[in-house]
Amino acid sequence: MKDEKKSKQRRNYEPDFKAEILKMIISGKKVSEISETFGIAENLLYRWCSLLRIKQNQCFRKS
Repeated sequence: MKDEKKSKQRRNYEPDFKAEILKMIISGKKVSEISETFGIAENLLYRWCSLLRIKQNQCFRKS
């Protein structure tokens, strides 16, 4: 018999939800509190922040 592994299904978050979470972080709320409240891993929240910074830099980069 094969040992079948059940794979976790990735959660998908709507862009509006991500934006609200990022606003909370920018306004000074602790990442750990947001993580506990919404059940989202802290490293994912930090990744969203990094991606936001990268996108902002690309928008304001001089040609």
